[in-house]
Amino acid sequence: MDLVLRVADYYFFTPYVYPATWPEDDIFRQAISLLIVTNVGAYILYFFCATLSYYFVFDHALMKHPQFLKYWKFHFQNQVRREIKFTVQALPWISILTVALFLLEIRGYSKLHDDLGEFPYGLFELVVSIISFLFFTDMFIYWIHRGLHHRLVYKRLHKPHHIWKIPTPFASHAFHP
Repeated sequence: MDLVLRVADYYFFTPYVYPATWPEDDIFRQAISLLIVTNVGAYILYFFCATLSYYFVFDHALMKHPQFLKYWKFHFQNQVRREIKFTVQALPWISILTVALFLLEIRGYSKLHDDLGEFPYGLFELVVSIISFLFFTDMFIYWIHRGLHHRLVYKRLHKPHHIWKIPTPFASHAFHP
């Protein structure tokens, strides 16, 4: 993310957004910039991937299933619109945690490498790092989701996510904000 932020600072933030007196390595400036970049990227990635999946992968016959929500509590918004609305409201909240991790990485609190030569054990360590990262993040997401099913937080925070009995690709990030 440091490379993305550097490019965004050079071409956009420094010339058009921030005053020249605000240094690029200021933590508050970095946090604001990361929040903007992360949110814009999240929306682009969400709409691009969900739309492609909706048109080319999703079985549209499932929309005729009785549990597919045609209307939402007497509002003329079908399930797809509700999923998109929930996601648009939730992505900024989701990105706050992501920005915190990105900020730690930019400030030097990570062991990310830009070159294969920086790995002491070469390609083997790179492959093990990738597999470990995928395993760790998958398990982390699983345990977060399981924690959201705890009786103290499920009804207030997580239950709206399970409204969709027949989810479309647009439900991927449709969390309660």
